[in-house]
This record gives sequence, structure tokens and C-alpha cells, in this order.
Amino acid sequence: MKRWLGCWILTLLVACRAPQRPAIQSSVPLPTSVEALAAAIDSDARRSDQEPDSRIRVELATEASRDAEACMAREPSNVACLYGGAIALGLEARAHPTRAGELLRTMLERLAGAEAADAGYDHAGPPRVRALVLIRAPGWPLGPGDPEAGLAAARRAAALRPEYPPNHLALAEALAKTGDANGARKSYQQARDLAQALPSASDRDAWLREADQALRNH
Repeated sequence: MKRWLGCWILTLLVACRAPQRPAIQSSVPLPTSVEALAAAIDSDARRSDQEPDSRIRVELATEASRDAEACMAREPSNVACLYGGAIALGLEARAHPTRAGELLRTMLERLAGAEAADAGYDHAGPPRVRALVLIRAPGWPLGPGDPEAGLAAARRAAALRPEYPPNHLALAEALAKTGDANGARKSYQQARDLAQALPSASDRDAWLREADQALRNH
């Protein structure tokens, strides 16, 4: 769960779980292990990021939610289930924008649980994704957005896994959102330098593009 986390959250605009919805018929069998369920949610999220058809995004969100519920039923305190459940809620929020506010609030609760269980999971994914939601979502009363809390979460992610470029991209965005243009530029440059040192790959190239575009605009 890497690059796509910087993309689909940008499109997002209390219950402990998402409202019930009609099941969509799927030929994809339900995975049988926590690891397989987490991987299935990751796959759905990556596909959703590249999918222009809103109807298919709804189906992917439904499949991810099904897998997240199955994972939580098996091991509710497992970080993979908590984190995967949060990601599934994010896909639901994108697919159903009229319910985005409540879904994102529940997503943040799941991310807090994941961070408490293992903050370093997925290269500090729980605090990184939490930061992105908090800095990109609208604030009260429309949503749970809180740039200062997002900045604190981004700092935690960057401190936990300083070698991972997306953590510095998230920190840079949080710094920019809270008015620290110089700090944002430094973090974007650090993210770029870290990505540049990695072997060529689609994730790495995307991180470079994001950093380069931000540096041109700052």
C-alpha cells in the first residue's frame, strides 16, 4: 500500500462501521488468511486509483469492505486488519461522497488503532495516511480535517521511517498546508533525494514526479 495512498485520498471530500449496502455479485473468492485479505484490499485500492468508471470503483470499494470486515472478524486487533479496514473506508468515502464525512471519521479511528498496534506498519502507513486525511479532508462541520493534527501525524511518520520518500511528501504537504513554505520545500527536496537514490520503478518515478511538481510550485 504505497503510491496510491497519495492519490485517491485527494479525491475524498458516527458509526463504528460503514452502513450496510447490497452485496455485489463477485467472482472473486473470499481470501482465507489475514495476509491474503490485506493483500486483496491493497489490490482493490490500487485498481480503484487507476479506474475512471465510478461504477467499478463502487464495486471495488464493496469488495474491499467485504474483505476488511472478514479480516476484522478474524483478528480485530491485528494491525493489517485495522489498517486494511481504514483503507477500505477510504475507498467507500470516494465511492459514496455524500457519506464521506462519517466514513472518514471512522477511517481515522481505524488508523489510530493501527498506529497503536504497530505505527511502523507499511513504512509508517498508519500515521502517514492519517496525516493525509487530516490535511486534505474539509474541517468541521463538513469533515474531520485538522491541518495541525495532520502535521503532527506526518512528523511521526517521517521520524519512524525517515528512509521512505512518501513520508516526507506527506510531511511537506502538511507543512505547506500549515504555512511553513520553507519547511515544505526542504521536505519535498528530501523526498526527491531519497527517491532518486532508489532503483527505477513505477512507485519511485511517481514520487519523483510529485516532488518535482511541488518544488516547481514552491
